[in-house]
Amino acid sequence: MRQLRLSQALVLRVDAASNAALAAFLLAASWDGLYEFFGLPVAEPPIYAQLLGAALVAFAILEWALAGSPSEAAATFAAAVGSTIAVAVLAVWLLFGDTELDTHGEIGLWSVAGFLAAAAIIHAVVLWRGWFTGSAP
Repeated sequence: MRQLRLSQALVLRVDAASNAALAAFLLAASWDGLYEFFGLPVAEPPIYAQLLGAALVAFAILEWALAGSPSEAAATFAAAVGSTIAVAVLAVWLLFGDTELDTHGEIGLWSVAGFLAAAAIIHAVVLWRGWFTGSAP
């Protein structure tokens, strides 16, 4: 049976796609019904969520473009750090903040935190492996 090899380029492209999906969700922050459907508080004002969505679009484009290039290690490192910080922020807010979430909203955000933690670990592993195999700068 053939093993799947997780390269930095593959991980960056999958992360770029997931960032683009999250960006689309954040760009739709003025659509209250979407957030209510997922049990999340409506962003007030929605401009901050939409600005974050715009930044994630830019980061997704960079990740996709840098995958397979000599700069992919820097992009992989940036994605790992960003995901780790996002997990910390989400965990603190979910544990100690007044988020006004209903049950499925809280489950959804813990799921996002879990996904981001897994992404950070995967980024770190492929980066670490690249350093020791000589495929990263």
